[in-house]
Amino acid sequence: MSGATLDLSVPRRRDVWSIRTGKFVFFGAMCVLLAAAGLVSSLISQRQDALKQVSRYNICWLASQANGEFGRLEERIASAAVPGSGVDADEVGLRYDVLVNRVSVMAQGEFHAFTMLDPDDEATVRDLAIAVTRLQPMIDRIDKPGVGRAALAVMEPLDARLVALAASANRYGSEKVAEDQRELVRLFWIFSAVVAGLFTFGTALLLAVGWHNRQLLRARDGLNTLARDLRRASDGLERANGEVSTVNAELQQRNEVLQRRDREIGIQNARFDAALNNMSQALCMVDAGERLVVCNQRFSDLFALALTPVPGILFSDLIARSRDPNLSKLHARHRQLQARGIAAGFVQDDDEHRIVSVSHQPMPDGGWVATYEDITQRRRDEAQITYLAHHDGLTGLVNRFFFGEQLDAAMAMAETGGTSFTVICLDLDGFKNINDSFGHHVGDALLREVGRRLGHAVREGDIVARLGGDEFAILQLRGESGPSGKALPDRLLHILGERYDIDGLVLFVTASIGVASAPGDGASGDELMKNADLALYQAKLRGKNQALVFEPDMDAARQSRRALEIDLSLALTNGEFEVFFQPLVCARAISIVGFEALLRWRHPVRGLVSPAVFIPVAEEIGLIGEIGAWVLGEACAQAARWPRDLSVAVNLSPAQFRSRDLVGTVKDALLRSGLKPTRLELEITESVLLSDSDGSLAALHELRSFGIRIAMDDFGTGYSSLSYLRRFPFDKIKIDQSFVREMSTRPDCIKIVRSIAALGASLGMTTTAEGVETPEQFAQLQAAGCDQVQGYHFGRPEPVGRMIFELSAPTLQGLAAA
Repeated sequence: MSGATLDLSVPRRRDVWSIRTGKFVFFGAMCVLLAAAGLVSSLISQRQDALKQVSRYNICWLASQANGEFGRLEERIASAAVPGSGVDADEVGLRYDVLVNRVSVMAQGEFHAFTMLDPDDEATVRDLAIAVTRLQPMIDRIDKPGVGRAALAVMEPLDARLVALAASANRYGSEKVAEDQRELVRLFWIFSAVVAGLFTFGTALLLAVGWHNRQLLRARDGLNTLARDLRRASDGLERANGEVSTVNAELQQRNEVLQRRDREIGIQNARFDAALNNMSQALCMVDAGERLVVCNQRFSDLFALALTPVPGILFSDLIARSRDPNLSKLHARHRQLQARGIAAGFVQDDDEHRIVSVSHQPMPDGGWVATYEDITQRRRDEAQITYLAHHDGLTGLVNRFFFGEQLDAAMAMAETGGTSFTVICLDLDGFKNINDSFGHHVGDALLREVGRRLGHAVREGDIVARLGGDEFAILQLRGESGPSGKALPDRLLHILGERYDIDGLVLFVTASIGVASAPGDGASGDELMKNADLALYQAKLRGKNQALVFEPDMDAARQSRRALEIDLSLALTNGEFEVFFQPLVCARAISIVGFEALLRWRHPVRGLVSPAVFIPVAEEIGLIGEIGAWVLGEACAQAARWPRDLSVAVNLSPAQFRSRDLVGTVKDALLRSGLKPTRLELEITESVLLSDSDGSLAALHELRSFGIRIAMDDFGTGYSSLSYLRRFPFDKIKIDQSFVREMSTRPDCIKIVRSIAALGASLGMTTTAEGVETPEQFAQLQAAGCDQVQGYHFGRPEPVGRMIFELSAPTLQGLAAA
């Protein structure tokens, strides 16, 4: 190794620079020559394209064509002037159109630029255009005598001038062609010079490349020699490096083992810290000397430690650092359990109304480990869940479940201790109408107020519950004075019947109440509730707004009602319904002007059932819509067969409006019967408009647009009758029979009737008084200004077979006498 000679010589810097410079120079020259060649080729291509265009559309050709077309037109005109030549006006016109085309081409583009070079040529083209324009009217009349000679006279002065124009154009074209040929020759020599230069420079470049390759070969030989010397030197270095690498590998292995152990310990510590600090409970571990071993962040947060505790600190120092005075109390409990050596769990309520659950576990070598959990919110949630499980969310009263538990407990006490108690079931009358009319928010507010009033009405110890919907119940645990235990129910009727002010609305609600007492009215809580509900049901049937005490025969009434519902559901299918008609009489003419259709049910066993009995039931079980549609169709069919154009009045229920198909039902009844819409009168009550007022008014407007008359029935008995007269143009007002019945005994009733009649007259509405039963009542209604009357005095409701269409003579005589 020491005897070897290492030649590290490399090519000189100047040689390298000359090689690089030669490369750049020749490369630049080649680029210039290629660019020049491309430029010349582009110019030649452009000139060739130009010559092609000139050869196709050159000026000389156009001038010659124009001269030729001019001559051919002259020849056609001359031939056309000779009779019998066979040349017609169409052929002359064709020649003329060709000439016009040539003149239009000569007036633009390159030819126009050519004529601008010589004033004579420009004048020739202009005069040619003028002559062509003058020939226009002549061409159309070329077959007329003398027109051909006149046309030739116009064209003759231009013959020589057009020949001169063609010669001038020929000279101009020849000069342009010669000029382009000279330009091509010049470009040819330039291109030849460029090619020669390119050849010369290419040869020089090849020589330079050869010289450059020889320089590279010499440099390569020097580098090979240098590489051999470097390999010999590197062999010794590699042997020494191998020994060093072996030692380094052993050190690296030991280092990796240590790093892996450090990572494992770090991961374990991180997991331990994560487990401690993510526990839901606080944790603290102390040794036998009550020094801190470990605690988590939750412990520091729970007891408001001012500083993060460090291992080894005394527990008494932790108490000193804590802002929570309850930690010292917990420490005392830990000492007591530690002294006894037992594991235990306990719950402590602190001074801040916080509840902490503690689990204490002694350590084998002394000390203890404990967990602490703040369960305050859990206890609150459990209390809330318990409350919600036993109370109604809307009113805050106890619910059906809790009420049942208390009822069973009261029943057990009554059986063992001989005590008595009362169950009161309560249901609001017409609550569904309020909900439908004013919205659920008003209904909910009403239920809350009812619950509040019930809670204030009972004594301490009594239980008020909301069973669901508008149903409430009261468990009266001690007897109360009063006949049959009705003192509290009667008081409730009065309290609940008072005015309600809800969201700007004034509401009046009544209730139906059923009462059952233990132990006499039931042997179990369920039986007692069933009997109280039966009494409630009977209160509903007997007119609502009353309280009834359970009686054994009420169950039979319930069974009868159920049988009535079943029979009613089959009555339409079995054809048991009939439509009776009662006459409507004109008060002035004392003549029948129409009939009101009234539904009757002829039961196969019960006989003729009153509508007051089965209509409410039909409404409750959802049959009123189907029955109402049948009555409407039957009434229209009967009216269509009457001897003269008498009207027929049909009552509509709120349920029919809620069906959303009322308009279609009415139209179908009219189409099937063929009855004119103007003969149909539909009667509605205020309750129709209370439910979905906007939708009901829209349906009424649509029905009225067909020509159907709309009447408001029972006018004056509702709260908002006058407001609905303002919102909808009724055709008729029907005065409720309660006013007619009491006219003779109450002066205010006759005044009300007069006011309604006057109101109807001012609004253009017919007024009809219902319930006229005596001549005196009829005379009073005539005097009050009523338009129509209806009642037993003129005729009872009769089936179709017994209807009268004219008042009988005795009736007329009686009316006249009155």
